[in-house]
Amino acid sequence: MKRPVILLTLMLVATSAGAQTPTQAKRDSIARADSIARADSIALVRELEKMQTTSDTTQPPPTAAPTGGFIGSTNPRLLPDISAVGDLIADFSPDGSTQEDQSRFSVREIELAFQAAVDPFFRGDVFLGISDEEGVAIEQAYLTATSLPAQLEVRLGRYLLPFGKQNTTHRHDLHTIEYPWVIQKFFGPEGIKGTGVYVSRVFSPFGFYQELILTAIDRLGEPPEGLTAAEPPNKKLEGLGYSARFRNYLDLSESTNFELSFSALTGRKEQPIAGAPEGDINAVNRRQTIAAADLTYRWRPLQQGLYKSFILQAEWMRQFNPSRRTAVVPDLGEVELDAPSGHFDGAYAFARYQITTRGFLGGRYDYVEDPERDGTKIHAASGYLEFFPSEFSKLVMGYERYMPGGGEKSLNRFILQAAFALGPHKPHPF
Repeated sequence: MKRPVILLTLMLVATSAGAQTPTQAKRDSIARADSIARADSIALVRELEKMQTTSDTTQPPPTAAPTGGFIGSTNPRLLPDISAVGDLIADFSPDGSTQEDQSRFSVREIELAFQAAVDPFFRGDVFLGISDEEGVAIEQAYLTATSLPAQLEVRLGRYLLPFGKQNTTHRHDLHTIEYPWVIQKFFGPEGIKGTGVYVSRVFSPFGFYQELILTAIDRLGEPPEGLTAAEPPNKKLEGLGYSARFRNYLDLSESTNFELSFSALTGRKEQPIAGAPEGDINAVNRRQTIAAADLTYRWRPLQQGLYKSFILQAEWMRQFNPSRRTAVVPDLGEVELDAPSGHFDGAYAFARYQITTRGFLGGRYDYVEDPERDGTKIHAASGYLEFFPSEFSKLVMGYERYMPGGGEKSLNRFILQAAFALGPHKPHPF
């Protein structure tokens, strides 16, 4: 009789203990969660206090939370990403150097980049260019809003103008050694940049991506040296530079895609008065408008993408100028201008094929009507061999047959380029 009584007693005790276990376990879980939450809050407060009061430390403060995760900032001094890109050129052209400074070997530019998130709402990017010709110059410096509604992106500052396809790419990141001749003749050897506001938005109403980019900049191009007009071209809002770019991006298959874009740019710029001396009013503000269209086809097979790819790219531009070469200037009357008149066309076609894992073979054909030479037709054909030892370096060997027209002698150009990156900003052309 004692054994059944003992068993019955043990069963009752177990049942009672089992009935209390869920409540007690729940109570223990809540207490544990509260304790962890309090510990996390206390640790967060301590971390913030440490960041606010510590001005100089040799070791970063501990950031491990009691739960095993990490809290606070892993960069308490808020240092940006810093990188440097070197662009080295060697010109072996048989008729002399074709570089701006006439050098055979040169450091064309050193670019310093400082990039970081400012806070949860903004990101800052600063690019400084250092060269023997220009010294230190602000290439780009803009603030990007990252938390705007309606998927808007807004930039304030200086940036490469989103006009055409290649102008938004730094020279050291190009597939070729230099910009196409239409960009050089219409804007300059380094393309065109502006300081102002940039607004963009991505759409997909038709099942493929579209992007609209609108900009307003202080002026059209850089101020010309030695030219002074009666008033600045941006005195009135209509004298600012305005641009629009409409991109259409379509995936044709898993390995191919296609991009078709249209661009427009307009603004006023100083044009010289024929025979006027420097220092006085020797220029007139005149409107210039440029329209462009570009297309890009890319192929990269999924199973062979590491060592097989192909890019075909073409771009056309037209520059519009007033048809008359005269203007009326206060106190001077009607004057003759040493400025382009009418419209001028330019275009290029470029193709690049990947021949090895790190090797690429490319070619480009250029055509442009030179505005500075009354539309004299320039032709050029070039070939390029690119080699990427890694994503941090690039070697390019280029040959170009430059045919300036107008009775001038054609040139054969042999140029080598070496680009390298220190830090996160890599020379990887798009």
